[in-house]
Amino acid sequence: MPEIEIRTATTADDRALAILDAESWPPELWVVAPQPASDPFFGDRRQPEDVLVAVSNGTVLGYARIGRHMRIPANEHVLHFEALAVSPSARGRGVGSLLIGALIELARARGARKLGLRALSSNHGAISLYERHGFALEGRLSEEMRLPDGSFVDDLWFALPLHSGS
Repeated sequence: MPEIEIRTATTADDRALAILDAESWPPELWVVAPQPASDPFFGDRRQPEDVLVAVSNGTVLGYARIGRHMRIPANEHVLHFEALAVSPSARGRGVGSLLIGALIELARARGARKLGLRALSSNHGAISLYERHGFALEGRLSEEMRLPDGSFVDDLWFALPLHSGS
């Protein structure tokens, strides 16, 4: 298996990330349809310095994005794991785990005491992956999201404490 490098995104990754983002979200998990692959990936909501990419042989295999959930001073010690996407062709190769590990280290380097994330209750594979990395369930919003098929799922809130002793 070729080596997988994790690095901070650059603006040169825009096209590859836009395509990956449009292709990697299965419809059964859509709460918002992915943006078209022809749209730019980076913009007001996404900056390269907040995105880590997994690359092998020059091909972007996946990305993880970090950000602020609440942009108020009282919450500046908390960062949020906003997205994880892995190319369908790269799944099962440990790409997601590598990205999560690197994102945790990025959050620590930025001084966060806590890293939060949200997941749909129907996304069992992602939940298992997050729990393997130490994220614990903090809250559940019952039937918070309606999926394209009309069914309702819970919105789960997970967190990983990053302060010393964690």
